[in-house]
Amino acid sequence: MLTLQNITITTPKGRVLVNDLSFSIQAGDKMAIIGEEGNGKSTLCKLIAAPSSIIETLIVEGKVTGDTKRIGYLPQWLQEEELNTTMIDFVLKEEGWVDYEKLTEMKRWMAKLDVGIPEERYEDTLDRMSGGERIKIQLVRLMLKEPELLVLDEPTNDLDLTALRWFEDFILTTALPILFVSHDETLLKRCANRILHLEQTQRKTVPLWTCVSCGYDEYVSTRLYLIERQTTLSRKQKAEYEKQLEKWRQIYQKVEHAQSTISRQDPAGARLLKKKIKNLKAVRDRLDGEEKIKKPDPEESITLFFQEKEPVYDQKCLLDDVLPELKIGDRVLSKNLAFTIYGRARIGLIGDNGSGKTTYLAHLQQKARERGTSVGYMPQNYDERLPLSSTAVEFLTQDGTKEEKTRIMTYLGNLKFTEEEMRQPISACSQGQKAKILLVSLVLGDNDLLILDEPTRNLSPLTLPVVEEMLDNYHGAILAVSHDRRFLLNVTETRYVLRANGLENISQDFGYLV
Repeated sequence: MLTLQNITITTPKGRVLVNDLSFSIQAGDKMAIIGEEGNGKSTLCKLIAAPSSIIETLIVEGKVTGDTKRIGYLPQWLQEEELNTTMIDFVLKEEGWVDYEKLTEMKRWMAKLDVGIPEERYEDTLDRMSGGERIKIQLVRLMLKEPELLVLDEPTNDLDLTALRWFEDFILTTALPILFVSHDETLLKRCANRILHLEQTQRKTVPLWTCVSCGYDEYVSTRLYLIERQTTLSRKQKAEYEKQLEKWRQIYQKVEHAQSTISRQDPAGARLLKKKIKNLKAVRDRLDGEEKIKKPDPEESITLFFQEKEPVYDQKCLLDDVLPELKIGDRVLSKNLAFTIYGRARIGLIGDNGSGKTTYLAHLQQKARERGTSVGYMPQNYDERLPLSSTAVEFLTQDGTKEEKTRIMTYLGNLKFTEEEMRQPISACSQGQKAKILLVSLVLGDNDLLILDEPTRNLSPLTLPVVEEMLDNYHGAILAVSHDRRFLLNVTETRYVLRANGLENISQDFGYLV
């Protein structure tokens, strides 16, 4: 159906994103592309579905064969012009004119995909619709073109839990093969039957790819086994090398000592020792020249942790707020909201798109600060906190000491930042890198409460266990908005749904999460 042969993608600066990649997509495939931000996932999607969008900015070798005109492509972001387009124009406009003859077919697909938008909203622009509605509308537009393959680039980023479950059903029930990028581990586990993993190893100098025909769980467990096995073999080989090297040193020192003390009256003995020295150097060269089993450098081998600190005691109130109405302008989103946070609480907040979760977080952050609580904040839109013209090191610097700079660079290095990436403007960083910069700022901050708005949305699912462990060891309280079901289950203990009539505690109702 579609074949990629020996694809190599290189940036103008010479960084190789993908090297000699070959795979094919066949009927029945639900292939997930995974990997860290900046590893080439979106670029690969564009190469397959919209090659003209990258041809002038990247160097591409190899070829894509198949019917590329029958590909339905859902990009990671809609352009501002598209967001300002009415729903009906977005779906039906073809080459500058609206094909109203397809209106009946559009309605049929809307019913089939459970879009649920009444006719009086057809003239609404896309920016007035929820993330779930926008994804469904884009799929309606694609299905009207009768594609033979869908390429979906991070379609789940703006979906609430209800829309996520709908999208899982769509992937599982559609007859079309799908190539999709997602950071949602639960969706990957349920939907993917093939995995394409793009990595950048050895400080992002060596690109690797793995393509397997299995589910996500099987891939991760097999990968973990192979990493552990290679790590064990590497350690054993290194220990054996050190043992042989120490033996060599002892012999060499004895011969070297004998050579320095031998009498001039014994030229034959001197020649023999000189020969032994030469032979020993050859042995050393052979030891050093043996092919080494490299210690694995997987993308998930990152470290980030809070320094040990006395836990906030259970009775300490960090936030106590009553809000009669949550509003944006004159529009009331919710009523009768009461919220308290004590000690080391772990609280998750969910709700439909547009329900006001981000607005409520901003309100609660302000109230906590007014109370005197020290708050660390990670917004959904990273640019709210990050000065895009500054470097990561500059943003994270507080006192400017040499020790602080070393600590900052160590943290960033542990998150796989190269020195060049530490010193480039934040505007040049990927969304995943921006998320990691904000996580480092939380670690370096002296806060008793963390307020996090979708903290994992741009992180590779393979690195999430590190973030979960980091937050588990945090000394204070955590309030997080998230649609990541694994995160909600593993990090939070109390969970609320934000509804129009207030907050509903769903801590015991895992039906929302599984």
